[in-house]
Amino acid sequence: MKRMMDMSLISQEIGKKIRLYRKRSHWTIEELAVHIYKSKATVSKYERGEIAIDIETLYDIAEALRVSIDDLLYRDAQKAPTAFWEDVPTFFKHVSRLFYYYYDGRSNDVALSVIDILSRRPDGSFAIAMYMNCENPEQYQNCENTYTGYMKHYDSITNLVMEHTTSPMELYMINILAPFLDAPHKWAMGKGISFRPFMPVATKLWISKKPEKITKDFADTLRISKEDIRLLKLYNAFVVTG
Repeated sequence: MKRMMDMSLISQEIGKKIRLYRKRSHWTIEELAVHIYKSKATVSKYERGEIAIDIETLYDIAEALRVSIDDLLYRDAQKAPTAFWEDVPTFFKHVSRLFYYYYDGRSNDVALSVIDILSRRPDGSFAIAMYMNCENPEQYQNCENTYTGYMKHYDSITNLVMEHTTSPMELYMINILAPFLDAPHKWAMGKGISFRPFMPVATKLWISKKPEKITKDFADTLRISKEDIRLLKLYNAFVVTG
């Protein structure tokens, strides 16, 4: 029974990645189906994780979407080989998913985004996918925007650089300070383009290893503080130091 549950989870995770890269290619389900000689209904079931995908079909999908098959495979971070975590800062050890929050003044509410760490690349960086403005942490694929890119660790900072899957002009970057120090969460800065209204923006982010409970106190923590304003006036720049 446990093995069946594990296989179902694997199929769901692979399906999510297929959907992500298909949308990045600006393809409909029907267009992908044509490229891999499957029915639209079958591809739809692949993406929902309702049926398992044989290895030959998985290679066909990777070739059609112009990605490595490694990008489509599911990995349990806790079971990843030691080499996967070699030289990874303490905060990121055995972490395959991050949750980040910010206060959205346009809606006066806390916004949630989720980042999946997909695979390690030959240069030591990590392939990542971001789901921005999710409805909830359990069904985070139901989101407003999706991005793909990479995460690169340095001695004193970790940088995440991503591109919108359907609008390449929209780049998004996250900077996380002191990743060598472990903690349940960290402050970070997010920088990108807003389309409501259209303008460059910088936002302070709360990066967590697990979903947070949204409360009024938590929302207040995410708002621009008096200290943030003091530093803005001091440096004439928006900074995140926590």
